[in-house]
Amino acid sequence: MRSKLLSILLTLSISISIAFGAGIRSNQVNADTTEGVEGFVTRLYEICLEREPDQGGFNNWVNSLTSGRVSGSQAARGFLFSNEFQRRNLDNRTFVVTLYRTMFGREADDTGLSAWTESLNSGSTRELVFNGFVGSSEWAQICASYGISTGASSSSSQNSSANGGIDEFVNHLYSGFLGRSADPTGLADWRSKLSSGRTTGFDAAYGFMHSQEFMSRAQSMSNTTIVTLFYNTFLGRNPSAQEVASYTARMGSNLNSNLEMLFLSFANSTEFVDYCEERGIIPGTGNGASIISDADVTAFFNQSVLIGSSVTDGFNMYFNAYGRGIMGNIRVCARASYSLLNDQANRSAYIPQLNGTPMRARDIIRNSGARFAFICMGTNDICNGVVQRYYSYLDDIRSVNPNVIIFVEACTPSRDGRPMNSDINALNQGMREYCDTHSNCYFIDTNTPFLDSSGRFAANYCSDGNVHMTYSGYAKWIEVLTDYVRQFIYEQRIAGNDLGI
Repeated sequence: MRSKLLSILLTLSISISIAFGAGIRSNQVNADTTEGVEGFVTRLYEICLEREPDQGGFNNWVNSLTSGRVSGSQAARGFLFSNEFQRRNLDNRTFVVTLYRTMFGREADDTGLSAWTESLNSGSTRELVFNGFVGSSEWAQICASYGISTGASSSSSQNSSANGGIDEFVNHLYSGFLGRSADPTGLADWRSKLSSGRTTGFDAAYGFMHSQEFMSRAQSMSNTTIVTLFYNTFLGRNPSAQEVASYTARMGSNLNSNLEMLFLSFANSTEFVDYCEERGIIPGTGNGASIISDADVTAFFNQSVLIGSSVTDGFNMYFNAYGRGIMGNIRVCARASYSLLNDQANRSAYIPQLNGTPMRARDIIRNSGARFAFICMGTNDICNGVVQRYYSYLDDIRSVNPNVIIFVEACTPSRDGRPMNSDINALNQGMREYCDTHSNCYFIDTNTPFLDSSGRFAANYCSDGNVHMTYSGYAKWIEVLTDYVRQFIYEQRIAGNDLGI
């Protein structure tokens, strides 16, 4: 299949050149009606981002193209792999259609559209397909019509002025993180990776920062020195005294936490995006929580306890059937008929157990040694005054466990209206407001992901027509919690908070 597809694409590349010479160019951009570089940049905004240029971005691209720091191919790459373009979330077919309009100034022919889309669906990367368009005579003609240097996407023949920005970026990584000049082999390797889009600015910086060579150097650096290094390396400038003070105030004694906080802050900054794009480098920012590893998430759950009623107890059945996976060794302490009133009255027959002993929630958290507690209640508590009782319940938990981070999960929905979803929503709003006004207390929306279009518990997630879940429901619940925890870890690292994982 792969060899057949490559044969199709080779034939297609030849036919592209023939088609261009034969004039098969419906909706061809009329470059004669535009004004050189400005027209070239304008069409990239209009086709790739579907908007008019903003003045700052427009000026940066025009200046970069005019000076020769960026080639036409690098500019096209900057737009097609930018954060803004990625947010359009195009499927493979639509991506190919956009490539034809951007690179060839025409609509895709059926053969080309089918072949390139099949290539992507079969595992080719979008960068590889983009490179196929860059090497065509049509793209060369488009660039020439605007007076733009075509450049090459991943070739050593790329002109030296276009490489200059990339070389500058790489040299900053070497000098900043490693304290030395780039060796010729290393420089050439990084130049190739960055110019072809195989590596983003984000990934390159991440690799340098986590190298053993840098970590050894960083051990003896002061926080002020490290912050200054990040400004020099990521942004190519010196920081102001206020900027240094702002970051050092957020840094503690844990070097790894400090570096993670700084990296995530700098690599996801607008200034870093601009710095990369001006040099023809794909920034690769916006990864955010996605760089938090599954191992980090599991380590978080390993220090957690999950408390609730029979709905929560279903996690144990799910784990028995499918294993714990990313949830690691999280303790599930739940019991049928558990409620706020039963907890407060310490009714042993209706409260969860820890190691076989019935305990109130506050005592389970304390005696388990958990650093994070997930509370999922509500289905047995819906009646007048439940919000205030919930507040008292949480106040009691927090008074006994002042250093534990509490995650209050929304009460999951009902399918048959017992209890009414309007009452559940009122309780959830009250819990959200509590978390918004109390430290170390966070609300997780574990209600909305389970609703159908009518605002009821979706049938595929509901096992009994009431409030209990199917295995699909628990799989979805785990997904919601995992996404939340990943984002939480990410935000805490940016803030410089050490979670001990």
